[in-house]
Amino acid sequence: RYRENCRILVEGLRALGFATLLPDAIQAPIIVTVHMPAAPNFHFETFYDRLSEAGYVIYPGKLTVAESFRIGCIGRLGAAEMRGALAAISATLAAMGVRNCAPEPARRRA
Repeated sequence: RYRENCRILVEGLRALGFATLLPDAIQAPIIVTVHMPAAPNFHFETFYDRLSEAGYVIYPGKLTVAESFRIGCIGRLGAAEMRGALAAISATLAAMGVRNCAPEPARRRA
């Protein structure tokens, strides 16, 4: 069930334009780390608050290598909850006016 939750979540996030931190080959089905969109009108706090108001709690990223946030795939969750979270994410992005969820391009080292 967790693998299916993760698959639904990752495919849905990518369809919305998000980039996941890990490639599929090493992504564990527990929690998915997502690159923060570079769109100027994307504000994590607003995104977080609106999702929370809709009943979905996500987690701020804990990485130093990339601005990110995390979404869990475990617990009393199934396909319906994953699709519900994706619908809430899509609605929240629309309300924020975010049309491009691509992350900031990686900076090259000199």
